[in-house]
Amino acid sequence: MSLQNCPVCDLPDNGHLLHLNCGNLDHSALYPVVRLTRCDRCGHIYNSLTASEIARLATYYNEDYAPTNLQSVVKTGDLPGSTSKFTRERYQHLFDLLGPHLNADPAILDVGCAAGGFLDFLRDRGFTKLFGIEPTEAYLDRAKQNGYEVKRGQAEHLDYGNGMFDAVVIEQVLEHLEVPAQAFREAGRVLKPGGTLCIGVPDASRYTDLHYFDFYWLLMREHIQHFTPESLVRLAAQHGFEPIACQQTALPLMGKAMVMPNLSVSFVLRGHVAEKKDPGTTSDPQNIKNYVDKELERLEARRSLTQTIRDEQRAVYAWGIGREFLYLYEAAGLKHCNIRGLIDLNPFKQRNVTVGGMKISPPDILEKAPENSVLIIGAQAHKNDICRRVDALNFAGSILDL
Repeated sequence: MSLQNCPVCDLPDNGHLLHLNCGNLDHSALYPVVRLTRCDRCGHIYNSLTASEIARLATYYNEDYAPTNLQSVVKTGDLPGSTSKFTRERYQHLFDLLGPHLNADPAILDVGCAAGGFLDFLRDRGFTKLFGIEPTEAYLDRAKQNGYEVKRGQAEHLDYGNGMFDAVVIEQVLEHLEVPAQAFREAGRVLKPGGTLCIGVPDASRYTDLHYFDFYWLLMREHIQHFTPESLVRLAAQHGFEPIACQQTALPLMGKAMVMPNLSVSFVLRGHVAEKKDPGTTSDPQNIKNYVDKELERLEARRSLTQTIRDEQRAVYAWGIGREFLYLYEAAGLKHCNIRGLIDLNPFKQRNVTVGGMKISPPDILEKAPENSVLIIGAQAHKNDICRRVDALNFAGSILDL
């Protein structure tokens, strides 16, 4: 299968908004190029993927995504398995939406439960009938260690019987799915009549409002669906769900400078499936195009800057080998500069990751950097901490603040 037709209304021949090479770690299973598409009929936004790109996503989650997050030295961000204040804040927003619709002793299924963080949150509030589904082995093992009945599986295929649950939570999951409609079908199957479904996704209608870094909400390529309130509610209605509460929040991921627009909606299972018909146009058709146009302007500025560095023949070091760096490396042309070293504190990256054949090093390589060198901070959320660490080193070059 491939994501060429719209995942919401299943229509082909949609409008392509962007073709962006985001760069990649060597040998990564994650697809490198975003082909952003907007359905001409219903307005849903998604990444067009080939069958092989979809197939490799499972490998990426197990071999790159989970090990990198679980071995991150940064413990303050809202990562899977985190207990940080930002994660607890997200859980509280989710519970505020879900809680009023729970009965006295509900059976709750968390789909894509990762290490069981939201299950911990619910258990601390006295809930006991807690279950989870998680496809990634490393997260599954962590959740089981915490004593939960968690099965390995996908949102599209829930290994539970019909009508088992009073509530199903699918939070920060739907945007990852190849066929989100199947997740709604399965949720409707395992829910009791009148049960509650709580969905949380990034809010594509506000990508422009909460700018963090060029194309950042698209650089998160594991997000292959980009929902707006209209497209999410429309998809739910096609499977018998009626919205009962909605909230649009701004959730810090790695500090107050890196804030993701989030959309959470709770639904009740009515069982009446909305008739499939021409939905007409939805939301502002220029909204996502304006976002893309603004980011393309920023990209041109990046290309001009990297060309200057190349013309001056400066030695380049980069600290923070993640999404931002890979985008600069590939899309902005940093790979054509004189790169002398790549730095990251994550032990998994130091042991396993290369970019263009270059290994990831600890920060002490900066002590031997020449005077004309420039350090590019490739992890903007950690800029202040990186600058403090550089100050403690005998770095003879200059820091480039992006």
